[in-house]
Amino acid sequence: MTGTAAGTLPRDDALMARIEIRSRELLQQATALCATHNATLPEPEIRFDLRGQAAGQFRWRAGERPVLRFNLGIARHHAEDFLSTTVTHEVAHLITAACHGRTRPHGAEWRAVMAFLGISRPRRCHDYPLDTANTKKQRRWTYHCDCRDHRLSTTRHNRIRTGAAHYHCRACGSRLRRGTETED
Repeated sequence: MTGTAAGTLPRDDALMARIEIRSRELLQQATALCATHNATLPEPEIRFDLRGQAAGQFRWRAGERPVLRFNLGIARHHAEDFLSTTVTHEVAHLITAACHGRTRPHGAEWRAVMAFLGISRPRRCHDYPLDTANTKKQRRWTYHCDCRDHRLSTTRHNRIRTGAAHYHCRACGSRLRRGTETED
């Protein structure tokens, strides 16, 4: 179930073990919930390779093993809250996907799973104070639609550039067109 993070310190091993144990406890707790949906929970791969401002991430591509990724740098500074909220948040995404299939990332199904796991007021994003000197921010790219400007991350910009994705304005529905590069 474990993955390693480059540059981990010996004390990080204990924290990584606690995150893995907490993940397994939450998955075990959800077994009965998943049974009511005729779903089984797959064994996720757990990695500690997330960097930047995101505390955690869940990914499950078709035909692959689900992946829970955690930011060890953030976990080091906020261990107890990280274990109780961030780990629960990411595991809830896995449980929601197993029980309900594809849903809105922080929609009603996910919120119900969070409540089942003991988080009555779930949040979409963490509010950990971050050392901005050690966090990586993506460059923002300006795109235009028929009604306004949009600022897309480098990830989305690259998806458009390679033809892997197209994005549309939620307000006017027109396709986003490339503008000029800006820093955010």
